[in-house]
Amino acid sequence: MTGAVIAALAAAGVILLVAGIAVGRLMERRGSKPDLDLGTPVERATFHTLHTASLAAPPLRAGLTEDTARKAARRLRSLLGTEALCLTDRESVLAWDGPGIDHHEHRVMVRVAEMLDSGRSQSVETRCEEFECPLRWAVIAPLTGEEGVLGALVAYGSRESAVLVRAATEVARWVSVQLELAELDRSRTRLIEAEIRALRAQISPHFIFNSLAAIASFVRTDPERARELLLEFADFTRYSFRRHGEFTTLADELRSIEQYLALAGARFGDRLKVTLRIAPEVLPVTLPFLCLQPLVENAVKHGLEDS
Repeated sequence: MTGAVIAALAAAGVILLVAGIAVGRLMERRGSKPDLDLGTPVERATFHTLHTASLAAPPLRAGLTEDTARKAARRLRSLLGTEALCLTDRESVLAWDGPGIDHHEHRVMVRVAEMLDSGRSQSVETRCEEFECPLRWAVIAPLTGEEGVLGALVAYGSRESAVLVRAATEVARWVSVQLELAELDRSRTRLIEAEIRALRAQISPHFIFNSLAAIASFVRTDPERARELLLEFADFTRYSFRRHGEFTTLADELRSIEQYLALAGARFGDRLKVTLRIAPEVLPVTLPFLCLQPLVENAVKHGLEDS
């Protein structure tokens, strides 16, 4: 469901962009200037908020790290309009935007630890002893994910404000959604990697045994053929069990399939005849490593071995 919503929003954005370009070109052809009315103050504020949020989202979609927190903190501070803002994980400050880091950083984690125990937003007085420091109140809101509370968003203000408490809490929830989407992306990636590993594991032990048996049958009757098949077998197994990279080119995958068919042909003889017709322009195409070989092996197994 989440992927469908994201795809729909992306499609809507593209449609709006294309529509805007089309209207602009139409007005240009008519020789008229577009209306430069930027709307009411409320509309301008809404646009600014959405634009700022769209700039903060991409770093957060990569997870909660020092690098992503640093890139997002400035946008989030602009979104809230606070004197300072920091993002933390459960153990340390990841990023700080604004003044006061020199004497507030060591205090904030004490407050964050208290929030981690309750899991609820808190509004606390900083009790800063620096006379000119504007950071007098702080709102500490939890950042959550599938595994619970991941860290905190801390927004600093010059005074206690119920509006800041509500705004910081809502922004923290929005950040949490981005972090959950990042976890979803990582889960999807792990699933794809697991499927690729499963494809590798589908190389039949029976095929290895049968290939060696076929090679052995040529050792006395046709030693040169046995030598060629043994080299094909060595190259095939080396490629199949390699450890570097999850992807390969179609050309490499087809080379492995040709080696597999050469070994299968030694066993089935004239019963197995294969013709490959491949357009040269598709040979450099990238695809998951060892995704075609199990299909070919199943075709040979069900087409010849069982008959």
